[in-house]
Amino acid sequence: MTEKMEAADESQHIEDPYTQTSVEVENNEKEPPVRQDEEWIKAQKKYLRKLDGILLPAVSLLYFFEYLDRGNVANAKLYGLESGHDSKEQGAGSGTNSLTSSQWQLVVMIFYVGLVLFQVPGCIGYRVFSPSKWIAFGVCGWATASLLQCTVYNLAGELVCRIFIGTFEGLFGTGIVYYLSLWYHRTEMGMRVFWFLGPTSIAGAFGGLIAYGIGHIQSDTPAWKLLFVIEALPTFCLGLFCLYWIPDRPLKNSRFSGIDQEIAGARYCNESFDKAGPIRKQHIIWTITDWRLYVQAAIYLPTAALLASISGFLPTIIRDLGYKEAAKANLMTVPPYACAFVLMYLASYSSDYFHDRGRHVTVLMSISTVAYALLATLPESNLHGKYACVCIAVACVYATYPPTHAWAANNFGNETKRSVGMGLYTALGNLGSIAGTFFYPSTDGPQFKKGHFICMGLSVATAVFALANHLVLEAINRRRDKKYGKPVPGVPVDVSELADGAPMFRFIT
Repeated sequence: MTEKMEAADESQHIEDPYTQTSVEVENNEKEPPVRQDEEWIKAQKKYLRKLDGILLPAVSLLYFFEYLDRGNVANAKLYGLESGHDSKEQGAGSGTNSLTSSQWQLVVMIFYVGLVLFQVPGCIGYRVFSPSKWIAFGVCGWATASLLQCTVYNLAGELVCRIFIGTFEGLFGTGIVYYLSLWYHRTEMGMRVFWFLGPTSIAGAFGGLIAYGIGHIQSDTPAWKLLFVIEALPTFCLGLFCLYWIPDRPLKNSRFSGIDQEIAGARYCNESFDKAGPIRKQHIIWTITDWRLYVQAAIYLPTAALLASISGFLPTIIRDLGYKEAAKANLMTVPPYACAFVLMYLASYSSDYFHDRGRHVTVLMSISTVAYALLATLPESNLHGKYACVCIAVACVYATYPPTHAWAANNFGNETKRSVGMGLYTALGNLGSIAGTFFYPSTDGPQFKKGHFICMGLSVATAVFALANHLVLEAINRRRDKKYGKPVPGVPVDVSELADGAPMFRFIT
């Protein structure tokens, strides 16, 4: 008890880590105490199950359809989207000429331009507007743009559709991790972010299955147009449903009442408590000048490049391994994504359980390095070995996705820093996505050695950055423990003023 009082007293007047001036901070012990009686604990577990049942299926479905609509262009390519408009497939090429390799790379890449440009506004939108309305706006927007791809008759039309898909997905997807951080504690975020990002791998698998099935439809309408229609219409309907289903914020929502509402408010104040008022200029400046933002972005950037290369070119890579038939190549994309889903779940669970992100990312990327090295060096005749390496590489890359995003959200101390920081983090990181669309030009097939070596190097970079960040954050936590004492379990940390600079705030490593 004496140590607790001393720690609280020390936090009354501390040095602002950003401005190097003395700041008076509200005593942590003035916050309402957290109940720990048996009835309250049971009610909280029941509330968490209810919250999970509302939020997790919704965000999983939303991101499933986002990734489906983002990546279906790779499947559509095999069914004729890249062919000439005057050909039987009625594609986006000029006359009877198919799109060139560089034109197709532009189609894949331009999506990420829209995504990057609108990720910061998208994340701030969750802070300014009602999340349910903001989500519905983004989802319905990208579904409409995806559906309009059916009407394109040249390269310019396809590029416009793709950049608007990226724009609306940027408005929606970037802020979801920030939104989840309002409802869940930092050590609960790994698994919850998995249920948000995990569907990316399922979408890849289902995208291949859907494309396989559509390839067997007998119709005068080109198969690639059917693909866009079948995948876009349910997305639009789901976006409208979000207006009813998605709760807005823990202290202001229409989904909970009575003790559930009391628990929602108590949990919001229980860990890192932020009196969320208007966005403050000071916190924005702190975010932009925080070196941790750029380190986290450096970890995500190579991962984003790897993810983009997989999303845009996996069917083509598998086809050139030896599965020449388009429908068969689409079907063979399913096992790598299925492996990815399983490994994503295990990595997310483990990173929450051990309260660790950095070492998990390091191990996964080390394995990915070996898989890409084998892909680049195994002979073309070794079909099964190369296909096994594809499964391992895809699984490891995708498995780093949830821990990396959760790690960034964990360590932006308050709501303003999270909303601005997550937007900047994903926007900077997704510059790697733009680069990733150029790794596998068709002229490098069927071996794609250069692309595989580039991906191997990016895997090494991710592993090194993640391990370095882990060690530095551990050192900062030890220094704060020595200077201020260890945080007392159950005592909220007020991060309203100093965000992650608060003396009792500890980073997730």
